[in-house]
Amino acid sequence: MKPIPRGIEDLADELIVVILEFLPGADPLSNTSSPVYPPGRSPGLDDRPPHVRSDSTELDRFRLVCKRFARISTPEKFAHFNLRFGNKGFQRLGELLHMQLACHVKNFTYMVRPFYQGSDWPQFLKDVDPRTFPNSKDRLQDQTRIIEQNYDQEMLLKAIEAFSSLKKIKLLRLQDEEDERLLDQIHEFSLEESLKLDWEPACARAVTNLGISLLASNCTSIEFVGSQISPEATGRLVQTPSATLSDLGARLACLDVTFHSNFDLTGHMDAISDVFHDFFLAAKNLTAIQLRFETPVPLDLPLSQIFHRTQWGKLCKLSIQGWRLSSEEIIDLIRRHRRPLYDISLVNIYLRDGSFWRDVLSVLHDEMDEIKHIALHGINYASQLDGPSSSNGTNGHDNGHAIYIGNGNGNGNGNGHGSGSAGFPHPPLPLSVNVNDNNASNVTNRGHTRSPSAYGLESLRKCSADMLGDNGISVGPKERSFWEAWVLASPRNVTRKRV
Repeated sequence: MKPIPRGIEDLADELIVVILEFLPGADPLSNTSSPVYPPGRSPGLDDRPPHVRSDSTELDRFRLVCKRFARISTPEKFAHFNLRFGNKGFQRLGELLHMQLACHVKNFTYMVRPFYQGSDWPQFLKDVDPRTFPNSKDRLQDQTRIIEQNYDQEMLLKAIEAFSSLKKIKLLRLQDEEDERLLDQIHEFSLEESLKLDWEPACARAVTNLGISLLASNCTSIEFVGSQISPEATGRLVQTPSATLSDLGARLACLDVTFHSNFDLTGHMDAISDVFHDFFLAAKNLTAIQLRFETPVPLDLPLSQIFHRTQWGKLCKLSIQGWRLSSEEIIDLIRRHRRPLYDISLVNIYLRDGSFWRDVLSVLHDEMDEIKHIALHGINYASQLDGPSSSNGTNGHDNGHAIYIGNGNGNGNGNGHGSGSAGFPHPPLPLSVNVNDNNASNVTNRGHTRSPSAYGLESLRKCSADMLGDNGISVGPKERSFWEAWVLASPRNVTRKRV
């Protein structure tokens, strides 16, 4: 008997779900489809732009094949929802709720523009050429109406309560070319006193409403990402009851926050130290903490003023950025989480006088149980901030703010110290080494195979901390890359020295 050919319809549901991940339209960052309109409704929506039509992707066409495929792919289709602050955005959210599809949303992104601040905006937008600012008038009207009616809080409360599968909330700042033109014209005519595009009130309102909505829901184990949080907005947390902060902290599994400011934030963060205490003390379920300060100068505040020597039993990933610290502070934080931690990023961290990076590296190399990734992008010494410009022309700062470093092929190495550390030349080094294999060719750069390094894994393992070329004065890109490779080259399957 001739065997019957098998097709995709014969696969198990679980395998089809895996296949769906490769279809265009399944990407959460895609702007080609909307998670609102189901198949079959496109005839009445032809006048809408592509991002609100749902029949334009492979995933949508897959859903049209049969009822079984529609049932399997629906959770994937509606797993991500992007909400823009504005009347149209909240209408889309309302339609999602009305269609009872909100239960599938796992990742929720809330995109908010800086608020129009000042009473002169209506007259200003009336006087300018509408072709230059075609959207600003509608945005101002939207903002005014939404805030007066508290419509954003009302919709967010309904949404997050309905997002029964929610795992991640992301807050993003929006600013387009039209906003840039507005800012240029305000500056050109010296109108800064009466007209502002202000991120602080927009950020504060968004954070407040997201927090209220989360506390009113049954959602737990949430990852919160705020890639550009206004520090001024956090000042309002001082008036927040301690019990509220504790309840909110207990619901989070991951905190990924970046504070942006054009000013030194040391005094501001010190003033709200008690807020961090109440929050972190209750956030016992955190598995990842990424706390970054992108400011003109690093935060000059002890780690204890933010983390308050809290210990998180499940913390696997730790990233701190933009800080002036001592080696003892960093070592203390790492040792408290020696067993669960496997991913550590120390970005733009500057050690105070009397501290040495080799002491921190020794702990990472000798005492960590599970370390699999280390990033040391921009680390240096505080003397590089306070003294003359370093030879690389950056005053100790690296360009860029990425958490994970690039390919480590910088041409400079600080002030020239440390070249040839441990007796090795300094070619571009990998971001990570396959520590379970002694073959030096097993080197990866963010998952991409690279050529063998000029020195292999066994050579790295023969180095001691005293051979790292740490002069206690400056650190260049070649040293950072070498140190990362050395930490990851530590033997993984040996009994470690317990401290």
